[in-house]
Amino acid sequence: MKKLITSITLIAFSFMAFAQNNFQNNINVNGSYEYSITPEYSSKMIVSLTNVYYDAQTMSLDEIKSGYREKLQKAGIDMDLLKERPLYYSLLGYEKEGTVFEFTTKSLEEMQKFLNVKAIGVTRSDTTLDAKLSDKQMADYAKLAFDNAQAKAKAIADKIGRKIGKAIYISDTNSEKITESMYYGNTQKERTYFVSVSFELL
Repeated sequence: MKKLITSITLIAFSFMAFAQNNFQNNINVNGSYEYSITPEYSSKMIVSLTNVYYDAQTMSLDEIKSGYREKLQKAGIDMDLLKERPLYYSLLGYEKEGTVFEFTTKSLEEMQKFLNVKAIGVTRSDTTLDAKLSDKQMADYAKLAFDNAQAKAKAIADKIGRKIGKAIYISDTNSEKITESMYYGNTQKERTYFVSVSFELL
């Protein structure tokens, strides 16, 4: 029994010593790289009899829709970029008839022009900014963020009289899809790519 306890104790101390030594010989840093996106803007408009307060007894949904379309055309909106999404409206759970129109464009000016069009029975649901990174872009940005992390690690190591070795751990949690609400008027195209890297400390 004593031999077993002694063996377990030695193993525990060996593990602790290894962990401590391993921790002392690592340096963990975060690297970053700023890049620009080419976003697509999307806005949904709720077109519903629920939004009609004065002429609810006499107006039909078709009249509301046609009136809204006419105003959009007069404003110079490209109607090919406007899609009707009745399923979205059904999911909202309104009692009265209605539908949802979704407008999508890569032009921020065009989106602003669309949002400025007002019509009876129409209210805005949400407006989002969307972008997607390709595999090549993610690989390029990850490498540049890694280089930034490596430079940081070297600078820190120099300050304490050490050097860094190879990278032994890299964490990249960036998503290829970017979707952000524009509720607060966020239109910035600059984003930051982050990676976390652990280097050997020699």
